[in-house]
Amino acid sequence: MSTPSSFPGNQTSNFTETDYAVDYVGNGNSSGNGEDECDLCKDESSLIEWPYFNLFGKGYWAIVLSIAIIGTIGNIVQFIMMSDSKLSSLSYSVYLKFLAVSDSLVLNATLLVETETQFCLLSLFTINDALCKILASYGLCTMMLSPWLVMGLTLDRFVCVCYPLTRVRFCTRKKAIVVCSSMTVAAILLITPVLVLLKLENYECISSSDHLDVYVMFIRLIMSSVIPCVAILVLNIVIIIRIKRSNEFRNMFLRQRADHTKDSATRPLVLISVLAFVTILPYSASTVISRVFVLLQTGREVVLLSSRLSPVFNVIFLLNFGQNVFILMGSSQNYRRIMKRKLGCFSEKRTPTRQNPGPAPIVGSTENADGTSISINNMEDISLSVATADTTRSDMTVP
Repeated sequence: MSTPSSFPGNQTSNFTETDYAVDYVGNGNSSGNGEDECDLCKDESSLIEWPYFNLFGKGYWAIVLSIAIIGTIGNIVQFIMMSDSKLSSLSYSVYLKFLAVSDSLVLNATLLVETETQFCLLSLFTINDALCKILASYGLCTMMLSPWLVMGLTLDRFVCVCYPLTRVRFCTRKKAIVVCSSMTVAAILLITPVLVLLKLENYECISSSDHLDVYVMFIRLIMSSVIPCVAILVLNIVIIIRIKRSNEFRNMFLRQRADHTKDSATRPLVLISVLAFVTILPYSASTVISRVFVLLQTGREVVLLSSRLSPVFNVIFLLNFGQNVFILMGSSQNYRRIMKRKLGCFSEKRTPTRQNPGPAPIVGSTENADGTSISINNMEDISLSVATADTTRSDMTVP
């Protein structure tokens, strides 16, 4: 399933001999038996011709390994944090939980394929026809789902900030579960043609229809990149403008405020959305430009340069799948306190419980229904004086 072109062999394997079964993870340079990847990673003869560098290799693999490990740990921490009683009832915690699971799947799938590529291992896609279909569909689904979930989170914040009177009705936990579940089902339905039309032939996971190539390109470029990026950009611009105007309006009447504004909880989430756009954009733009030039059979230098720079774009792209928890904890003290409390709960469960000493004498205060507090000692004095007064009255009434 190659595209005829005048490009030399290994230098354009990213774009002219694309195997969509593993192209979803971003390296896009894999054929069934792994020979092209080994050539691209280890063959130094291609450095004689422009561009004179090759970023594939063990260094690139080590960076992917680090991002995958740190990102997966961060996603686990994020899932635990969003399970806190103070956050689990909020709508955005649902999006962040779904994102933690989806992002971890993408990171581990990427690490698997990059490991096969770097060490020239037998690809799991070439074992049998079922794995070819399942793994390719799984990769496209998770790669498409994560940007959609970020888009859903951004839309949730857009409603909360721009239409605060409707947030009680729309920005609820149940509605967020429905939206995330619908996105997951929609992603599965969209990759169904890939599941049906892919097949294993001559140790290569290839398409049984010419139309599938165009369809997969549409999924990767439009559904997974262009639409989420544009939606995230537009919604964030509106959110930031609205927050800025709201702060200026409040500052006109409240010059001294002890607390942060009500939008302070939204800012870390907006930052997640903005950085997701920043990390997705380079990879999406380079992929779109390269695909267009390949289809038009022109722009040889652009395609070659994009092919050699693809490790840089891939690393930036992978940061999107492991950065959320670090953004939350770095931009908000509230999330850091929640994480400390969670870690404290885990440490208390592990330490043996100590026997509590006997009850100490109660010295303190109690609060009445009307909000006034009375000292315990004063209450005892009052009751004693009442008892004395009653005794005195009874003595006075005795004949």
